Amino acid sequence: GSGGWRQDQPRSAGRRGPGATLPCRMLLVGLALAWELSGPGGAPAGGRVDAASVFTAQEPSWNGAAVSTDPAAVRAAAADALRYLRANPTDPASNVGMFSELGVTVDQVEQTLSRLASAADAQLTDPAWLAAQFTYYRWTPPPGARASKLGLAPGELRLTRYLVVQVEGRASPEPGFDQAVYADPGEPWRSRFTRRQVMEGAYLRGDGAGKAEPLAWLAEAHVHDAIMQGSVEVSLPGGARRLLNVEASNGIPYDGGKRGRDQDRYWYFEEVPEPRGYGQPGGDHTAIGAGVTVAGDVYNLGLGRVVVIEHPSPTGTVLRLAVLTDTGGAFQPNLSQLDWFGGAFPTHQALYAAWKDLPERVRAGVLVAK
Repeated sequence: GSGGWRQDQPRSAGRRGPGATLPCRMLLVGLALAWELSGPGGAPAGGRVDAASVFTAQEPSWNGAAVSTDPAAVRAAAADALRYLRANPTDPASNVGMFSELGVTVDQVEQTLSRLASAADAQLTDPAWLAAQFTYYRWTPPPGARASKLGLAPGELRLTRYLVVQVEGRASPEPGFDQAVYADPGEPWRSRFTRRQVMEGAYLRGDGAGKAEPLAWLAEAHVHDAIMQGSVEVSLPGGARRLLNVEASNGIPYDGGKRGRDQDRYWYFEEVPEPRGYGQPGGDHTAIGAGVTVAGDVYNLGLGRVVVIEHPSPTGTVLRLAVLTDTGGAFQPNLSQLDWFGGAFPTHQALYAAWKDLPERVRAGVLVAK
């Protein structure tokens, strides 16, 4: 999993966009080589990156490659991403991101998703059609501490996996099911407690008692996993099932070096009819689809980027199409990794078994409509 899901508000002011006015040609050239990195909610993260060195337009080498994708699911993912971008133009992730430095426009982003959403099955599985319709931007993660920590060779991207975890739960606490998944209590309570404080009973006693509604009671390990994955499908005695999705965090930044109760970041949940991706608390969200959507750095790449993942197989190169519709604390910022949504499974072992042909080190690129 990618670690601590979804939406971290607020939008930062003064971010550059494709329509920014620059005082002189020299400054324009300088900025084209120095994208200012964004962190949670689109706020400046500190540091810059050469956009043209991370994404390079080139002719893809897809001769003999096979496209492994579900055309209907890809169309649905592209259509929903386009819907979200048009419905939420001021969202901090609804932008061109660092591709603005390469001359990509909002109109091209929308055309990319629209073209994908209306393509025929035969087109979506034809490498030649993809190459003719879209400019291919080869993705080369920037060198540095993160790439070194991930053990990436030059030009490799790390591809992790996440899931809707399926677990047993209870409607009230009992031995073995003694930690709650809580609904968002709103402010000031949402931001008041760390994960440890919540798990030690902040909403069961003291001035926080009863301020947050328990949606289900789980084993503690399953609560941590639900927060990490972003959603959980809870099976209750009698056969009832509840799908719970993260809704709002306590606002504490994710610390990749901490686990369990030591991770101060905490997420509140809500019941939903189907798994959801990126969005704002109490507002609109993107859809996620098994095998056709990924989580990643939406604030620097832009929500809705169409990604081509390439990897070898015994029969040749395999191409997989996916739409960037989700994020997490591990991606703010992170230009070296994507998280593949695999679907709903009872264990991580089952998730990895279902996608055993998908390696953890891949080549990747981004498609933009010509």
